[in-house]
Amino acid sequence: MNLIKRTLGGAIILLVLFAVTFFGKTSLAIGFAIFSLIAIKELTDAFSKIGFRFNKPLLYFSDLLVMAASFAKERELFAVSITLSFAIIFGILIFDERRNLYDILVHIFILIYVAGLMGSIVKTHDVRFLWMLYLTAWGSDTFAYLTGSTIGKRKIESVRHISPKKTLEGSIGGVIGAVILNLIYNHYSGLHIDISLVIIFSALGAILSQIGDLVASYIKRKTGIKDFGNLIPGHGGIMDRFDSMIFIAPLFYLFSVL
Repeated sequence: MNLIKRTLGGAIILLVLFAVTFFGKTSLAIGFAIFSLIAIKELTDAFSKIGFRFNKPLLYFSDLLVMAASFAKERELFAVSITLSFAIIFGILIFDERRNLYDILVHIFILIYVAGLMGSIVKTHDVRFLWMLYLTAWGSDTFAYLTGSTIGKRKIESVRHISPKKTLEGSIGGVIGAVILNLIYNHYSGLHIDISLVIIFSALGAILSQIGDLVASYIKRKTGIKDFGNLIPGHGGIMDRFDSMIFIAPLFYLFSVL
């Protein structure tokens, strides 16, 4: 039953992601704006469990401001919107005596983590680079799992406190798998990017993707939760499924504008 639920949940989120990406820039912007609002709720709920207090309407407003700017053609608006959001958050929260500095800083962290990273996806104009991003994130995750579960022997000691089962073989397998998938995709997608660049960005993306997964796992361990939510059957919340993908979004945005 759990396997069926997990398979069904995975298929649903893949279908939704495919649809918002396939139908153009507007659907992509709307889709990720919705994803970002859900992700902010998941993260604020998690951090609330260890004593942080949030002004959620302020975070939602700042998030939508950044996501709207990421949709605009003028690239500089994205940076301006993030800077403006910082000013708004600090300018409002410092007058609330119930807040301490850590409360304010975690607002900023969540804004960057969600809107800053998801906004990079919306900013990517050539959709072919988004498919490459998805292949890197989920391809790396899949190959890391398959490699680690079959031949993985050497545990990565430095991350044992976050992910006790993570192996060196699995991590390397994830990188190699992402590179192979993107080389195949590059050949058949019509991008025809220099192979050395594909290898470099795919390898970097796969490494950062695994770090993104570890960051999310670290937050969950420190806040005492198993999953960020239960929106996706068998997978958890939006942040459980998108943690590695959004972490590499700025890298592939950079790749798309080179």
